[in-house]
Amino acid sequence: MIKDKLVITNARAVLPDGVSSLCDIEISGKKISAIAPKLNTTHEVIDAKGGYVFPGFIDVHVHGGGGADFMDGTAEAFHTATEAHLKRGTTTLIPTAMTASEEALGKFILAFLEFKRSSPLAANAPGLHLEGPYFSAASKSSKGAQSSDFIRDVDVDEIERLIKLSHESILRWDAAPEIPDAHKFAEVMKKHGIIAAAAHTDSLAEEAEAAFNAGFSHITHFYNACSAYRKRGQTVTAGIVEAAYLDDSVSLELIADGKHIPKACLKLALKIKGKRGVIGITDATRLAATDMTHGILGNIDTGTEVIVDDGVAKLPDLSSFAGSICTMDQALKVLCLDYGISPDIASLMLSTNPARLMGLSEVGEIKPGYLADLVITDCDFNLRRVIKAGKPIGTQL
Repeated sequence: MIKDKLVITNARAVLPDGVSSLCDIEISGKKISAIAPKLNTTHEVIDAKGGYVFPGFIDVHVHGGGGADFMDGTAEAFHTATEAHLKRGTTTLIPTAMTASEEALGKFILAFLEFKRSSPLAANAPGLHLEGPYFSAASKSSKGAQSSDFIRDVDVDEIERLIKLSHESILRWDAAPEIPDAHKFAEVMKKHGIIAAAAHTDSLAEEAEAAFNAGFSHITHFYNACSAYRKRGQTVTAGIVEAAYLDDSVSLELIADGKHIPKACLKLALKIKGKRGVIGITDATRLAATDMTHGILGNIDTGTEVIVDDGVAKLPDLSSFAGSICTMDQALKVLCLDYGISPDIASLMLSTNPARLMGLSEVGEIKPGYLADLVITDCDFNLRRVIKAGKPIGTQL
């Protein structure tokens, strides 16, 4: 018999098909054991006071937070950033690398493996996401804040070396569909069971369609650094945005900081792709969960200087956004309060859909038998408590 029990009372459980009436949620050990209108208990109780209980947030695109960037290449940086986001409701994250040299990417991977061996937060990060370095530098808009010094064409040998170094811990890898040998990139991803995502691309719709047929199945920070309808020379063309909308098998992620994506664009994505086809991410930098107004994107010694302007990270010349300063609890408020998204659809975007994208079982929903990764908010979506694997994190806010 499990002695470790906790009951959350007076909760509005946010479920995939809607928000429940007031109920109690029982946690036994690390897992949810019951959901009922009223549970009799003598165990520890947390009173949600009529607020919402969401499944823990799952951020599949995040570069850092709390003053640390995963590209710093230390286990300490992984721990610091993971802890900073956990305190703000992200119970699972996929640490994300930037375009860099093979040596720097290797350092990122080795730091992650050390973090997995040494940190009590290791379970929060099931695997890695590599954003680059096989991108298009055709224009500033497609390059974004990625370093031109390290953007390069597909190198299958390099890919295989990094996968081997990672002990198969890379879950997702991003590349531009239009660069040479993008189809070979997709083939290697498929062989190793890694999600191939399209990113930082100036591709034509036809090039994107060919990439989807080759195995690309997801679009990184949709709309941002993505090609769309425009005139090229004397020809009007469609881009990856239109191609993704036409392919029902392709999922999208959008930066939900209220700065990168206009409300109408996010709602259009939901209307076309459906509530199960859109994921919310932070694309957070080391500036997230801090009061910093400037810092370094990427490795602390060799990365790119960024500033905070109007609530978003930017290059100092203001020529491009450079990630966000957002955390997932802030993303929830943007979606529900600023964009008018219902709590259940916001929960799909921030928890359920990313769990399914990454093939993560027993997380992303409030359901008996699932891990008790939970976020409690008040009725205005202000964060109140975070529970990870059945244990409350920190103090009540």
